[in-house]
Amino acid sequence: MRFSLLALLSATTVLGTAVPSHLQSRDVSNDDLNQFKYWVEFAAASYCHDNYASKAGHKLSCWAGNCPQVEKAGATIAYDFSNTTATDTSGFIAVDTTNKAIVLTFRGSYSVRNWISDAAFPYTDPDLCTGCQAELGFWSSWKLVRDPITKALNSTAAQHPDYELVVVGHSLGAAVATLAAADLRGRGHPSAKLYAYASPRVGNPALAKYITAQKNNFRFSHTNDPVPKLPLLTMGYVHVSPEYYIKSPNNATVRAGDIEVLEGDVNFDGNTGTGVPELTAFSAHHWYFEEADGCKGSGLPFKRV
Repeated sequence: MRFSLLALLSATTVLGTAVPSHLQSRDVSNDDLNQFKYWVEFAAASYCHDNYASKAGHKLSCWAGNCPQVEKAGATIAYDFSNTTATDTSGFIAVDTTNKAIVLTFRGSYSVRNWISDAAFPYTDPDLCTGCQAELGFWSSWKLVRDPITKALNSTAAQHPDYELVVVGHSLGAAVATLAAADLRGRGHPSAKLYAYASPRVGNPALAKYITAQKNNFRFSHTNDPVPKLPLLTMGYVHVSPEYYIKSPNNATVRAGDIEVLEGDVNFDGNTGTGVPELTAFSAHHWYFEEADGCKGSGLPFKRV
């Protein structure tokens, strides 16, 4: 994990397009902020065991108290998935009748510190576009559950034809959600919205450009969170644009003015510019409008696979 910031900076000219935020930043409205705070609650709910290992009709709830709006909306499980693949991709499809949304949510990792330290992040061809390369583990996590999820999504959408599809995730779940949304947009769900909180980079410049061009992408980073800095630029990975960069400190209420919208697959005015990924900064990874992974319980991030 000892990579210099100079190496990261020098990779920019080859790997991505750095865009200064003062040229292409834009304001976040209070309505936008309310949306951001609402959809992250589904990501928070995905860490609660009773939600991703439940039965159809189960009402979403969070024992950590971090999804009160979702609980109030009465969102219910239409389909859940966990413990069925080697990657243990977990999450659920929920129906939110209050907001007329079908929400596909992926749980984040219970062992983030381990894959930050040990993962090699190899590429694979996701067959999404010419020249596109995706991170193997993230793509495999989606591909292994794609068929049953797509079948369940199509069935649920047929029952609710006027509902929008929202794809959500935090951390590793955000990476899987990003690739799932990109894939599903070409599989009958072109207007799927993505809310990716604390996502690592998922692919090379060709893939990032492809997903960016699809629109409806809301990718969030927070101060010096180390996870969005991975895989490294020197490995050829860049981000989907834009970046919604949260500048407020940990455990603080996020206001609209605390979020800067930055364009470009590499932008050093946001999270990337805060230095190399450091595990001592991991507290910033938890706080995305709230403690997004509060349902994990103490100690689990170090031990679960």
